[in-house]
Amino acid sequence: MATRCVATAWMSIGVLFVVLLGITGFAQETRGLKFNNLTVSPYVNVEYNYDSNVDLDKREYDDSYLTVNPGVDLTYTGNDWGLKGNAWYGYDKYLEYSELDEPRYGQSLSVYKESAKGWRLVLGESYMKSRENDSIIDGGRGIWRERDIFELTGALSYQMSERTGVTLSGQYSDLNYNNDGDMYGQLYGWQEWSAGLELSRKLSEKSNLLVSGTYQEYESDGAKGLSTQSTGYSLMGGFGSRATERISYRVLTGASWFDYADGDQLTGWTYSLDASWLINKKWAATLAGSSYFQPSEREMNQAMQVYTLSGGLTYRPMRKLTTRMDLAYRREENEYARIGVGSVTDEVYSLRLRADYQLMRHVSVYGGIEYEDWMSDDDNQEYDRFLGTLGLNFRY
Repeated sequence: MATRCVATAWMSIGVLFVVLLGITGFAQETRGLKFNNLTVSPYVNVEYNYDSNVDLDKREYDDSYLTVNPGVDLTYTGNDWGLKGNAWYGYDKYLEYSELDEPRYGQSLSVYKESAKGWRLVLGESYMKSRENDSIIDGGRGIWRERDIFELTGALSYQMSERTGVTLSGQYSDLNYNNDGDMYGQLYGWQEWSAGLELSRKLSEKSNLLVSGTYQEYESDGAKGLSTQSTGYSLMGGFGSRATERISYRVLTGASWFDYADGDQLTGWTYSLDASWLINKKWAATLAGSSYFQPSEREMNQAMQVYTLSGGLTYRPMRKLTTRMDLAYRREENEYARIGVGSVTDEVYSLRLRADYQLMRHVSVYGGIEYEDWMSDDDNQEYDRFLGTLGLNFRY
C-alpha cells in the first residue's frame, strides 16, 4: 500500500536520523535529586512528529504535530523494601487537524517487600488516559482511540526450599473507550480479573523447571444479546533461568480454554516468552511473545485469540550514543464468523529504529522512525502507517 507523502517524510526524518547516528557516544550516569534513599528525576520531552495516517484508516490523512511531555520518575530503596513511581503529562498540537489536539496523562507506582525467610511481595497500580496509538512494539494492541485504563497487580513469592519456589499472582484491569459515533466505529472495553500460580523447581545452577496455571474472568462492554461474562483457563510448562549475569529467559507453552459469553468453549495453543541477552558492552538483545484469548475490541459479540512476538537489538557504539532496532508481529484470529466476511484474521507488522545522543549532562537529542502495516481478511481493516519523531529530552 502506498502512503501519501511518505517519500518526503522518509527523506527529511531519515536525514535527521542519519545525522544522529553519526554523532558519537551515550552517557551512563546517575540522575536525579537525592534525598537519602529517595531519588527524584524530573524530565521534559519536546518533539516534532510526522504521522502519515492520523486516523489509522485506508483513507490515510497525514499531519505533523508538536508534543510537550513533562514527567517525573522516583525510586526509593530501603533495607528490605523499595518503590518505583512515575507521573507524566502530554499534549499534542496538530498543525492541520486541530480536532485531534488532546491532553494525555498517566501515573504508575510499584512497591516491593522481601524477607530473609524467602518471602517477596510486589504490588503495583497504574492509570493512563490517552488517545495515542499504543504501538505493538511496546506491548500495546495497535489500537488508536481516546481511552482510559486502570490496573492493579500483585505477586507473592516464597522460596520453600533451596530447590523449590512458588509464586501467586493477581491482576485487575478496567479498559474504557470514548466512542464518538459521528467520527468512528465503536470500540469495546472490558473489566478483567485474573489469578495465577507458578511452581519452580531447580534443575541446575542456571535453570529452573516451571509449571504455571492461570484463571481469567472478563466482563465485556461489547456483548449485546449475549452474556457479558467470559472465563478463561491456561496450563503451561517450561524453563526459566536462575542466577546468570548475561542471559535471562522464561519460556513456557501449553493449552488454553476460553468460555466466551457463557457459550461454546474455545481451545487453543498458548505460550509465554521473555528473554534478554547482554552480548557484550556494546550489544544487547531481547525477545518477547505471548498468546491468549480475549473478547474483541473491534467487533461486538466476538472472541479472538491473539499471538504476539517481538525482538529488539541495542547497539551502543560509544559512550554518548545508543541505537536500537525493534521488530514486532501481532496476529488476531476472530473465532466467530462475521456476516459477509467470515472468521476474520488480522496481522500487524511493525518496525522501529531509534537513536539517542547525549548533548550535555542534562540534555539529549533523539530521533526515530516507525512503520506499521495492517493486513486483514476484511479489506476495510487494511492500512499502513509511517511515524517519524525528532525530539529533545531535558532530565535532571
